[in-house]
Amino acid sequence: MADLASTCKDKLAYFRIKELKDILHQLGLPKQGKKQDLIDRVLALLSDEQGQRHHGWGRKNSFTKEAVAKIIDDIYRKMQIQSAPDLATRSHTGSDLFRPKDEVNDSFQPQPVTKVRCICDSKLLNDNMIQCEDDRCHVWQHMSCVLVPDKPTEGVGPEVPPHFYCELCRLSRADPFWVTTGNPLPPLKFMSSGVANDGTSVLQTVEKTFQLSRADRETVQRSEYDLQVWCILMNDKVQFRMQWPQYAELEVNGFAVRVVTRPGSQLLGINGRDDGPLITTCSREGTNKICLRRVDNRTFCFGVRVARRRSVPQVLNLVPKEAEGESFEDALTRVRRCLGGGDTAENADSDSDLEVVTESVTVNLRCP
Repeated sequence: MADLASTCKDKLAYFRIKELKDILHQLGLPKQGKKQDLIDRVLALLSDEQGQRHHGWGRKNSFTKEAVAKIIDDIYRKMQIQSAPDLATRSHTGSDLFRPKDEVNDSFQPQPVTKVRCICDSKLLNDNMIQCEDDRCHVWQHMSCVLVPDKPTEGVGPEVPPHFYCELCRLSRADPFWVTTGNPLPPLKFMSSGVANDGTSVLQTVEKTFQLSRADRETVQRSEYDLQVWCILMNDKVQFRMQWPQYAELEVNGFAVRVVTRPGSQLLGINGRDDGPLITTCSREGTNKICLRRVDNRTFCFGVRVARRRSVPQVLNLVPKEAEGESFEDALTRVRRCLGGGDTAENADSDSDLEVVTESVTVNLRCP
């Protein structure tokens, strides 16, 4: 068993974070943390039973050591085929498994690249980092910056979600009719300004300037492009949508811009979503000033982007074909659950039990 753990440890050292997260996904284990944390998490399953049972995951892992080793070996073989076809036919047993370090060609060693892009603007790594799951992104961010608890508790860290996406990847999924091509004003987090003595929220004002280059200015003059201000709630239960604060007032270069059509005191419902106002007409080449006021004690993030508009046929092409998408039965079950709630396995959505008591149920078709 010691040889098995040693062999697996050597293989894991060659893996990038992508392969390590793939292994942890198959094992049903958390995928957050630095590379060494991910390696240690896998190696713990190859250690004694006590290590498997009490390694902080809250439950005993059901995989045997041999099963874990097989998963590692399968991914290791795939890496060899992808990055070095001539090595794929080599023997994978005994002392021939690895060459000495000085004989290994650097081109065959995957070099993980750690990209840090946090809304705090700091590039420093610390022990509490979380990675965006988007395959085209994979940036690392500070948990204390991007994970906002619903009810902050002294001495208790924020709960790590099962799936995490950075604010720009959330924005890219918020509205399929827009594609981000530039970010003149990068994401800016603004915290709650607190509560007054009478319990009401305090007016908060955020002023920023951003530069619009001549190339960007010429781009947004084209019919299919626009300059858009966006805003998201950091701990929104609906990750992929825009949401503006209560009583939001926006000014761009001194021009008032309407943000939402709903009353300022009205909160956005679970099935609702806001849009990002277009500010192309009130922007200019060079320095632009933007001012956002709000009366809301929640934590938001906003920015300015250059966006390209997709046509309806282009958006429809994003919708999975019938063979690739959701089956009719699954869709029917989901809609019944949305209307009636409960667990469909318990027959909570049967025709005899289901009653629609609301005036209307809005089904938003913007996001395919």
